[in-house]
Amino acid sequence: MMNKSNVEIKKNTLYIRGKEVPFISGEMHYWRLNPSCWKDCLNQIREMGLQIVSTYVPWDYHEYKRGKFDFTGKTDATRNLQGFLKLLKDEGFYVIIRPGPYIYSEWPNDGVPDYAHEYHRLHPIFLRYAKHYLKEVCEVIRPFLVSRKGGHVFLLQADNELDPWPDVYGQQYGLIGEPGMFQAFLKKKYHDKLKDLNEAWGADFERFDEAGPFFENRLEGEKELRRVLDYYEFKHAYTSEVAHTIVGFYREFGIDIPIYLNLYSFFYAHDWNQLQDSCDLTGIDLYPENEFHADSSDHRKMLDKIRLLKTVSPLPFSAEFASGVWHDRYYVSGTMTPNHYRLLCMSALLAGLKGWNWYMLVNRDNWYASPINEWGRRRHELYNVFQEMVSVFKQLNPSKLDKLTDVSVTYNTMQHAVRTAPKESAILHSLYDGDFDYEIFDTRKNEVAKKVLFYSGNQWLDQKSQENLLAYVKKGGNLILFRNFPRKDDHFELLNTLGLHDPFGVLFEFQRKVSLKLGKFEPVLVTSSVCTFQSPPGTPIYADVDGVGRQLVGYIMKQGKGTIFHLGIEPNSQLIELILKYYNLEEPCRSLTKGVQSAIFKRGSKHFVIAVNNGDEEKTVAIRLKVSLFKKKKIIVRDLVTHEKVQTLHSPDYLLSTNIPRKDGRVFELV
Repeated sequence: MMNKSNVEIKKNTLYIRGKEVPFISGEMHYWRLNPSCWKDCLNQIREMGLQIVSTYVPWDYHEYKRGKFDFTGKTDATRNLQGFLKLLKDEGFYVIIRPGPYIYSEWPNDGVPDYAHEYHRLHPIFLRYAKHYLKEVCEVIRPFLVSRKGGHVFLLQADNELDPWPDVYGQQYGLIGEPGMFQAFLKKKYHDKLKDLNEAWGADFERFDEAGPFFENRLEGEKELRRVLDYYEFKHAYTSEVAHTIVGFYREFGIDIPIYLNLYSFFYAHDWNQLQDSCDLTGIDLYPENEFHADSSDHRKMLDKIRLLKTVSPLPFSAEFASGVWHDRYYVSGTMTPNHYRLLCMSALLAGLKGWNWYMLVNRDNWYASPINEWGRRRHELYNVFQEMVSVFKQLNPSKLDKLTDVSVTYNTMQHAVRTAPKESAILHSLYDGDFDYEIFDTRKNEVAKKVLFYSGNQWLDQKSQENLLAYVKKGGNLILFRNFPRKDDHFELLNTLGLHDPFGVLFEFQRKVSLKLGKFEPVLVTSSVCTFQSPPGTPIYADVDGVGRQLVGYIMKQGKGTIFHLGIEPNSQLIELILKYYNLEEPCRSLTKGVQSAIFKRGSKHFVIAVNNGDEEKTVAIRLKVSLFKKKKIIVRDLVTHEKVQTLHSPDYLLSTNIPRKDGRVFELV
């Protein structure tokens, strides 16, 4: 729970002055629009169904002359931030404000004046300049805060997508040339013991000042990888310190509303948990390719990032939710289709996102194909979809939804940051391919406790994470591991906290067909390379391997109140299903149609099913619902968009049948 002067975020829900407000907003940049069009644009935003508007404030533009600021429009009407905020208040909007110091936003120097841009974000000179600007802009913002009588600015973003930009400021950090911050970081990390650094890196430095990073992530050897990990830890520590510093400035200047940070949807610059420790909430910036065509895993990867965010932020939201396209990206992505936006929104809701800010909801220079243009006119084929999605959002009320699933998957951000997590994890692919919904278990936090946890990582994992996995099992969880399992720590020393048994060897270098049976259930066929075991602990697992016969391929052992299930083969969706049956788990909601993802949520006595079709063709979809979820013999299924009755389901076989167009989704209410 968080309470910051008339703003409260409790159980994924936003309250302003005690009233629940749907956390869905749109970005509009006042200084890039003719002020005569401001009101027309706001009218279209209101008619779309939104109550919240978000905007950057450009330092570089408002400081029209060195040391001279204009926030009232005296030098140019487009600089009238004060007037824009007053208009938003008069028009009844709440405001998210993003004053920087950086804004990026396809603006020269990313919004920072020339004289400040030459210094990195933590440089004392930059901080002096930035602090002066923040003091000036806070004078303008402060009277409009919801903590003041009649105020409407309820949320502030500190800086923007914090990034050390080593390609720009590498020399200032000591990454090239003279030593600097990077070497100081290493001295602190290794407690000024050069011997420990040399041992970790496999080096023979005579001074810390000689130590430089490796930028290449795909190096052979564990010593080289430790060197890369230290470089990423340096960047994470840097951005965390920037966050603490800038948030501190805002607090010093009287900003007493919640402050948030926006995050990249990847990890080379950010440790999400460290940044969450610096502020009140965090949100990710999501810009998938049109209709998720970047690669075969594009859709699944976005769902996983949202699932991960739910373990970090008290209100998981997208701080920048793709709307329209910026100039350079247009040549890669093309114009986003109406189907793309329906698919994007429904997929985000399926994964558990609780809110978003459409960026950009209104066109401006260097940005186009938004649903509202610069003059406040609608692009109807898009506007209607956005309006529809606002209606779906409000009817669902995602902040009050509880997702029903008994499955979770491990996610270690550092493995993904240095690209050593399996690029196309067989576990994640099999879960997605078979439409097994799941949540994320951040190995460093141990906060998501589901009945079954699949390990999706490689063979090194830090000691704290291994201890968290063991604690999960001892409390009654069931940990499922396949060929990749943690056997070393992040310094690549042998560490077997879980007490796992090493395979005897690889039976085949290449894949073979494997028939595996568990308990009373029918055997499943898997095509995989095979590791065998000799005298493992617990209950052995045997399988019939093509051309060889019966082999010992795994084991199940008790640890505390739970179990560890370890197999020397890689899974497919059929094997995932078999394992869940073995643990007496029936999926609450599962699509039987390939290429369709689904999830079921509960709110009070009602259930909602979200289903999305990421395929390139319309599909007739069958979704099986868990009978024991419902204490009814009959269930009425209605489409949440059209409000039409879709189907009546009768006990004991709840099978929802529907059509979903290509690259689209549907939301159903079950009553």
